[in-house]
Amino acid sequence: SPQSPGLLCSQPVVPPHMETPPRMDTPQKRRRLTEEGKINRACIYAVIPARAGSKGVKGKNIKDFCGKPLMAWAIENGLKSRYITRTFVSTDSEEYRDVARKHGAEAPFLRPAEISHDTATDHQLFEHFLKWMKENEPEDKQPSLLVQLRPTAPCVTPEQVDAAIEKFLKYEDCDYDSLRSVTPADHEPFNMYFLAPQVDDNERLVPIIPKAWRNDDPSVEILEPQSVARQILPKIFWHNAYIDIIRPSTILEQGCCMGRRCLSFHMDKEENCDIDTHEQWAAAEERKRRLLAAADSSA
Repeated sequence: SPQSPGLLCSQPVVPPHMETPPRMDTPQKRRRLTEEGKINRACIYAVIPARAGSKGVKGKNIKDFCGKPLMAWAIENGLKSRYITRTFVSTDSEEYRDVARKHGAEAPFLRPAEISHDTATDHQLFEHFLKWMKENEPEDKQPSLLVQLRPTAPCVTPEQVDAAIEKFLKYEDCDYDSLRSVTPADHEPFNMYFLAPQVDDNERLVPIIPKAWRNDDPSVEILEPQSVARQILPKIFWHNAYIDIIRPSTILEQGCCMGRRCLSFHMDKEENCDIDTHEQWAAAEERKRRLLAAADSSA
């Protein structure tokens, strides 16, 4: 039988030494969140960012990848999803816009140049999208949930997209602001450092993670995690940016994409597949061909 919302929404263990614990909701507030946080299943929209001007692989988002422009695989995931009702591409290029429409996506606007450069943020992308929707679509067509599908994850499948959406919907009454796909970290982040700016000629190491807690007893603080056995440290996960889910209110009210409470969607480390170089591109195509062959054989 389905689990009750109370079981699904159980609060995480918060070490007492953590500076900013997650919000602990009262039953009255939980009921209010349940009423306000309901997601309109008819308004779950995919947004695919596809600006022109890639530096690593030129024209990456429309470059042929296993017989289709790279962005077409993300569009296909949106169109084949059982939950996504509309699939949009946000681009600054007329050429990319034509490609997106040819493969079934909506591309009703061009993203302004000032938010399409190398250092433009996801928040700017979504803020622009939501503003356009507010100005051009009726109230009953406003997005209730946003699913970001990046073209640079061509080996993601529609089934994985739906599994991520299903997980978020399962927890929709639990006040989560977003979901991010993650894999176990490749390297030990506790042993990573910044170089302190403008101190001793930029030679001073500053730990990225200055303190932690025991994974078997979160009440025990570890003041120098760089100097203890990794077996007692909490597990760390890497955001692979393959599937992100965001409530519009996170963008508009909190001014960010992740929010205060982010749900995890776990993927296997072997599913990470970068395409930043020509060598990585070739390896990713080989992996995609294997996935397509396996899908054909099981059909």
